[in-house]
Amino acid sequence: MRMYLSALSLVLIGVSAVGCASKEERQFISGCKTGGIEGSTCKCIYKRLEDKYGEDGFKNQLYTMSQTEQFQNDMMQSTMQCMRE
Repeated sequence: MRMYLSALSLVLIGVSAVGCASKEERQFISGCKTGGIEGSTCKCIYKRLEDKYGEDGFKNQLYTMSQTEQFQNDMMQSTMQCMRE
């Protein structure tokens, strides 16, 4: 019974951790992983860009048809740095 409760606790913790991510974060990470990048690296990229641009600024850059050159450079730099970590 204790083992069952421990396993259930781990599942609930995992589900709640996934539930904390915003829709945009989940979509970004999913697309990033589809591009062949490891999940932890995708999360790192998302975090760096969101920290730099803020939540709304980051969303605006992601959902525009013409991202700024600076944003594209920042995404590339974040990707390279996160892959090294």
